[in-house]
Amino acid sequence: MARSDGVIGAGGNRSTTSDGAKRLRTLDLIDAHAGGDIGRVIVGGVVDLPAATVAERARRLQRDADGLRRLLTQKPHGDPSQCVNLVVPPSAPNADAGLVIMGTMGYPGFSGSNAMCTAAALVEARLLPLPEPERDLVLETPAGLTRLTLTARDGRLDAVAYDALPGFAIPGVHSAHVEGWGRVRFRLVHGGVFYAVVDAVDVGLDPARATVSELTRFFDALFTQVVPNLELAHPEHGAMPPLSLGLLAGPLQADPGGTPRVDVAVYMEGGVICAGPTGTGTTALLVWLHERGQLAPGAGVRAVSPSGQEFVGTLTDTVTVGDRPGARTRIAGRPYLLARSRIIVDFDDPLIDERGLAEILA
Repeated sequence: MARSDGVIGAGGNRSTTSDGAKRLRTLDLIDAHAGGDIGRVIVGGVVDLPAATVAERARRLQRDADGLRRLLTQKPHGDPSQCVNLVVPPSAPNADAGLVIMGTMGYPGFSGSNAMCTAAALVEARLLPLPEPERDLVLETPAGLTRLTLTARDGRLDAVAYDALPGFAIPGVHSAHVEGWGRVRFRLVHGGVFYAVVDAVDVGLDPARATVSELTRFFDALFTQVVPNLELAHPEHGAMPPLSLGLLAGPLQADPGGTPRVDVAVYMEGGVICAGPTGTGTTALLVWLHERGQLAPGAGVRAVSPSGQEFVGTLTDTVTVGDRPGARTRIAGRPYLLARSRIIVDFDDPLIDERGLAEILA
């Protein structure tokens, strides 16, 4: 799937007919959603930044070409609630493609919903054959390799499940005094990225009934107290970016005829309540429940967001992550295509910030 020339969809996107035309560039995008959260996938118009690994490509983008992220996560070309996905050549010999994820929080190492959206976009752009009826896709992300299983039905992509990166919880319960809420306890759980996981019963805030403004006010207040004082580290990968995600988890609700349910609300720093439970949030939820003795290996949970969107997660096994106990999970959902578009980037537009942008657009 990786392009041998190291350029993704660059052909014909730069005009050389005049000096004025050189100030115009285009980007080809496919938008999809998984669990209600939109992932925009760039399928043309970006020059590859050569690097030894996908993780190094993400660091190069952040250092030398962060204008691409800013362009597509800010008005007028983007929206802060949406993530952007860039497909790049992989370095791992067993990977089909590399994936760099960008959002208002920066460059997360992994995102389950964005991996699902990227799979849907690759099929739509015919960069990946439609499964007949099932096939695996291995993505190399900055956080590691992830194997996805794509299933088709009636000529359409019907479901995507993936083996998540091992999750773990930092030992101990953290707490902070939050104005209006008193002493709030939370666990720091890594589900591909770090989350502050809060027991909804402890704070008297029901994820299924609270308004978006109530949820936002709570997490804004919590993060104001917590983030400046936290230094996060992964036992195998070292220092991590500052905390940017929170998860409010309701009680485990038994379902005699099916998979138990947990109502959740996922917060992204900047005042965003995600439409869905998110893939990494679902992994963090499973690890949190396992730490509390509420979920054994082999058991599954439906994580349901305030909008009614859901992912199904299964705790498949226990593992060790560095020197800490952790868990492997498998997350399942369905991505839906939303749009194909070509956007124009006009460098004469005063709303366009050329810093770290002109060099990466083909």
